[in-house]
Amino acid sequence: MRALISALALHKPASRRLRRAAIIMIASGVIHFVVLLAFALPWAGAVSLRKPITFGLSIGLLLWTVGWVIDRLPNKPRSEKALGTTLAVSGVIEVALITLQAWRGVPSHFNYSTVDGIVVFVLMGISVAVLSVGLLVATWWTFRRSPAQPTVRLAVRAGMLVVLTGLGIGEWIIELGNDFFERVGAVPDQVLAGEAGVPTFPHAVAFHGIQLFILAAILTGIVGLAPKDAQRVVRQTVGGYSLLLLWSVVQTAAGRAPSDVLWPGTVLAVIGAGLLAAAALALFLGWRHHEPPRIPDAVTETPVPSAL
Repeated sequence: MRALISALALHKPASRRLRRAAIIMIASGVIHFVVLLAFALPWAGAVSLRKPITFGLSIGLLLWTVGWVIDRLPNKPRSEKALGTTLAVSGVIEVALITLQAWRGVPSHFNYSTVDGIVVFVLMGISVAVLSVGLLVATWWTFRRSPAQPTVRLAVRAGMLVVLTGLGIGEWIIELGNDFFERVGAVPDQVLAGEAGVPTFPHAVAFHGIQLFILAAILTGIVGLAPKDAQRVVRQTVGGYSLLLLWSVVQTAAGRAPSDVLWPGTVLAVIGAGLLAAAALALFLGWRHHEPPRIPDAVTETPVPSAL
């Protein structure tokens, strides 16, 4: 556990700034979840506390992870400070606006019925655009200023590319929501693709693959896998999760709910889950056979007799 905590530590000022912003957003999400449970409030609906919860937890975790990525890149203090501040401020503003609308009892997204609703939605769009540019820059950095360790390099590059896929899915959600408002003249309780597809499902999957990739890279080092084996485990993790993401997109585009798995497209999820299981098994076997370095105990170690 100490090795894992050490591997997750943040040292750079920009990374710690992102962590502070992330803690604020995650704490907000947790508090709203407690309120929702305590008062038996509904989870579904356009004005539910679901949005402050999910956006706070999701964006908070994402920014904390980007802070970890920046921490593993070669030093560039001024650029890192600018990027960290941009991501932190835009993320906090986005979550704050969503939270404000939830407590006002009005929809935060696609609320074109009132002037203030339009203003808030436009401000949210600006904050998301700024956040997206920051994530694009962070992705570019992972290719220009790569982490030295091969497994970490693969994990962060693949993870950031998957995050960018999530941004594209987010744009798809906006288009679907706008189309609904134009057709119906009302804010959707939940944006759907086709009859029952839930585009927020692949959106969430895309944003949180990077955490799994990084964890796999860290664990390969902790359990002492050989470099080739470690790289294979991270590749299996990336490949398996990418197939799950592809399945979630195909599932949604086909108008099927996430739980509607009785159709041929589910084979993508099965193969993806199999690759993830293979990676997990390799880590488990590595842990079972790993022998940590022995540190002599000053109390119990038998002293060597002096020759004098």
